[in-house]
Amino acid sequence: MKAPSIDDLVLLPETLAVQRHFDAKNYRIFRWLLALNLLMFLPAIGTALQEGWYVSLAVDVVGLLLTMALVAARQTQVYEQYFRQILLAYLTFGIVVLKLLSLHGAEDSDGRVATFVVASMVFLVFRLRLIEHLVLYGGAWVASVLPFDASGRLSAEALPAIGEVIAMTVMLAISLVVAAILTQIEKRRFLAGWRKEHGRARERTRMREEIDTARRIQLSMLPQGPPNVSWIEVAAASLPATEVGGDYYDYFRISPSQIVVVIGDVAGHGLASGLLLSGVRSCLYLLEKDLASPVEVLDRLNHMVRRTTDRRTYVTLLCAVLDRDGSTGALTVASAGHPPVLHYSARASRFEMVGKGAPPLGTFLDAEYQPQQCALMPRDLLVFYTDGLVEARNAQGQDYGDARLERAVARAVGGTAREVRDAILGDLSNFKGDEEQADDITVVVARMR
Repeated sequence: MKAPSIDDLVLLPETLAVQRHFDAKNYRIFRWLLALNLLMFLPAIGTALQEGWYVSLAVDVVGLLLTMALVAARQTQVYEQYFRQILLAYLTFGIVVLKLLSLHGAEDSDGRVATFVVASMVFLVFRLRLIEHLVLYGGAWVASVLPFDASGRLSAEALPAIGEVIAMTVMLAISLVVAAILTQIEKRRFLAGWRKEHGRARERTRMREEIDTARRIQLSMLPQGPPNVSWIEVAAASLPATEVGGDYYDYFRISPSQIVVVIGDVAGHGLASGLLLSGVRSCLYLLEKDLASPVEVLDRLNHMVRRTTDRRTYVTLLCAVLDRDGSTGALTVASAGHPPVLHYSARASRFEMVGKGAPPLGTFLDAEYQPQQCALMPRDLLVFYTDGLVEARNAQGQDYGDARLERAVARAVGGTAREVRDAILGDLSNFKGDEEQADDITVVVARMR
């Protein structure tokens, strides 16, 4: 039986936790008692054979076999499930053995009393319920006063003297009271620690539930699918490093020929980052009609983040307006400290970074956001990402980097947006190996049709 940890016990009701705690303690003591009895039954069997005490011999043989069986079965599920009943039955059997020992090994009253002192001392070390202690001490008292003679028969001549009965009663009663007091003291000591840890466990459970709720809310803020537009295909993935991530992306269709892709990253990750992202997202929806002018939107968001957070919290954000008009289109990017867009030109077969850097939102620095434009042609590819992608490290401490990202995209450049996204994530996984993810990773791939 494995001793339960306090983390296991705090999940149980109070009464059951006390029982499991005492069962584990009793189990450890019971192992030593079984080992001691294995050594004691062997000489007792030899003495019974030599003296011709056949009743004692049978009981001692049964006791030896029973002890050996319990030693062999102590790792089984049945033994653990019914351990308390097995313990009580074995201790009761021990009373019978001690009664036989008192008949053969002690002719005077002092010897018989001393024999049952052993039983009272053994019962003291076990932590049992009051009713169980009453049964054991009551059984020991009955066995001590039953008038059996040395041959094992009831006899009036074997009736104990009144003084012996009084001595036995007082001794067993005192032992019973001491056993009950020791059990209550240890129970109170255990419950004092258990209740403290139980309160902490309930608080941890409450916090986990709140974090799970926050995670579900954050996931619901992300797009449930790509924008339903005929001239562009989009595939995205967001991999939070903790339960609540600090990355965000979204799509806004502001006209039949214009789509705005927004991607952002709060410094750090966790519940605080998720709360700030929720505020940024709400503001973006309020400013949806102004998204065709991304610089103006970033200015207003910067003002909002400054007023609602402290100086240590900031947000990188990139707004990209994809405008499809006729056979060609245009990309307009405004960035607040966010990694630029990786643009692959199908006509020129080359990569370029679009989106000049500027201070993130909320830094209290003088921020002058500038738009940057480039042409969009059919089959052009755009990759939006957060810094968690290019700053991901392998076991050797190397960064994934922009160059490796370009190579991964180049190998899959002829595929769909989904295939390019999967190629990036697959290459990242091969690069990172078993190294733990340190930051949130978000990738959005858009291909012009």
